[in-house]
Amino acid sequence: MTEQSRTDELDSLLKTAARSQSPQRTYGDRAQVLSQVDDQSALVDVPVAICCPNCGQAVTLYERGLQSVVPHFDTACTQCQVDLQTWCAVGVDAAYLQIVDLATLTAMVQSFWDEWLWSGITNSKDEPRTDEYTERFAIKTAAFGWNWEVSCPLCWRTLIKLKRDSALVGGNLDYHHWSHDPDQGICLCRQCHDIIGFDTYDTELEERATAWGFGSRHDLQAIRLALRNAAFTGRPAGTRSATALVDRYNLVQSPDRVQQLLESISTDAALRGRFLDERLVAGIGADC
Repeated sequence: MTEQSRTDELDSLLKTAARSQSPQRTYGDRAQVLSQVDDQSALVDVPVAICCPNCGQAVTLYERGLQSVVPHFDTACTQCQVDLQTWCAVGVDAAYLQIVDLATLTAMVQSFWDEWLWSGITNSKDEPRTDEYTERFAIKTAAFGWNWEVSCPLCWRTLIKLKRDSALVGGNLDYHHWSHDPDQGICLCRQCHDIIGFDTYDTELEERATAWGFGSRHDLQAIRLALRNAAFTGRPAGTRSATALVDRYNLVQSPDRVQQLLESISTDAALRGRFLDERLVAGIGADC
């Protein structure tokens, strides 16, 4: 492959940014994993059936609705013979119970597990509990007979594949801080973590951000993340809504800001060239 064709291939990771769109939620606000319920939930003042995500059976009914926070739930599904907790049971507005699809319940729980792990689970002392819940989810997956596995949200490689690919990549997800106060971040594999940061230190990245006219290193990292996301999904950055990127990767920037960042390198070839390199496609189709 010539240098020019490789440059063109990397350029194809970016297209003009798409307008932000609100994410679609299955069943709107009428079904939620119990751990997601809060005082804004529509399930606090209507009859709610608690369903097993593996067989769809309603294991109990709260005729007066749920509390604004469900602190504890531990009830067995008699059909699956599996104990259900707040993080693996789905509350459904009882009026919608007859139209609930089993595959959707399963997908809702698995998606919640992904998002919860990726955003970095912590205890009251802000200590990470990702490993603890990785084990819990794995045990529950085996009990349900699912094929769900913990994976990196950016490259989609499972922990098993990451361990097999390379000792340098490692088999765990590292918590990448977007903000320390308040705490906000995303769990990524070590390779993706390093790649979005140009494989350099935060101080060096802050200097680059200033020199290149950006607000902070997080702007540079968000752009690199969007480009690596494009490399793995095959969908150029910008064809996916900025809102979807913000939601999936728990970004601190607004969707409008992410869109502005992508447009800034779309219209400036020299600036774009600073972000495009071979590291963006590391791990695709071959061992790392």
